[in-house]
Amino acid sequence: MAKAKNFLAFLAIPLICVWHFVAQEMSTENARQLRNQITLCAKQYIGCPYQSGAIGPDAFDCSGLVYTVMREGAGIQMPRSVRAIYSKVEIIPLSKIEDGDFVFFKTTGDGSISHIGIYIGRNQFIHAASDGANNGVIVSSLKERYYANCFASVGRVLPSGAGKKSDKIYANDTDEIEEAEKPNVAAAGHSAESNYSSKNSKFLFDATLFCDWNLWFPRGYDFNWHGVALEANLRYAGWKWQPGLGAIFRYNSGTRNFQIPIVLSLTFKDYIKAYLGPVINCGNPKLITSGEKIKGWPFPGIIGISFQTPAVQIGKVEVSLVQDVGYTFYTYPDRSAISPKDHVGTGFVFSTGICVTLPLANFL
Repeated sequence: MAKAKNFLAFLAIPLICVWHFVAQEMSTENARQLRNQITLCAKQYIGCPYQSGAIGPDAFDCSGLVYTVMREGAGIQMPRSVRAIYSKVEIIPLSKIEDGDFVFFKTTGDGSISHIGIYIGRNQFIHAASDGANNGVIVSSLKERYYANCFASVGRVLPSGAGKKSDKIYANDTDEIEEAEKPNVAAAGHSAESNYSSKNSKFLFDATLFCDWNLWFPRGYDFNWHGVALEANLRYAGWKWQPGLGAIFRYNSGTRNFQIPIVLSLTFKDYIKAYLGPVINCGNPKLITSGEKIKGWPFPGIIGISFQTPAVQIGKVEVSLVQDVGYTFYTYPDRSAISPKDHVGTGFVFSTGICVTLPLANFL
């Protein structure tokens, strides 16, 4: 158990360093550019219908719109619910609001934070409204009686775009977006998206460096080192279930051989990934318990699931911590079955690692 604690403490050190690095102040110019990208990205979704639990691209709920816009417009991973977002932002005075800040509302009888929008200037904000005469992704004004009465606070994720006067709330500001600023709703899914997609690819590449381990041994529980692995994966992030194709390069010190699983995967909401595929075994794998020779199945050689923490943005890449549980199928060379205890000790591998994700467009 002491070995396991020391091992997990060692893995935590890189993550702490990553958070410390990201916490450093972003340059003014970068903050201004990201705020502009956020508002442009939000405007392209105007006209999309409201759907509870949806994160686009064809429908959204209010937090789903923020989740997608921040991810696509600034490469920032946000929590999925309004309350979770509210707990992570810096609350600022309304007088200091800028484009790209969040506006929160209390629209339910219990007085809790229940609705969110993205401020785009001139008292205007874009949000996914669920009811009323106008619903779906729309533009509303903070001066409208309903939103003025239920307004709660302003939340900030990005640093202020210093050098540009904050867009304060003035009594004589217009309640409407000027015609020149209005996006063409009919073309939102075409021209706006095509102009934007060159910078924000929906094809994502990620690489993960793992340390492999196991806590099971046929004669009792113990921490067992299984080696190291490097996984490279390409996935399409434009759908709710994101399909992917990847390869894992693993030295399994437990079975004393080198493995190359080729995996097909489905990733859900960026946090959970299930995968399976054949495994190429280089060398002669052996049982951990007895050293007897074994043989891997051709298909499905491996099956597993990964859990990923919310990503931290570092420049153009996202960094996150990953915990993976994989099971590799083995038999004896004559294809006879291995005992369940030997299979658990040999086939199950827990992998803890750090994942780096970036758009495929960065390579092109």
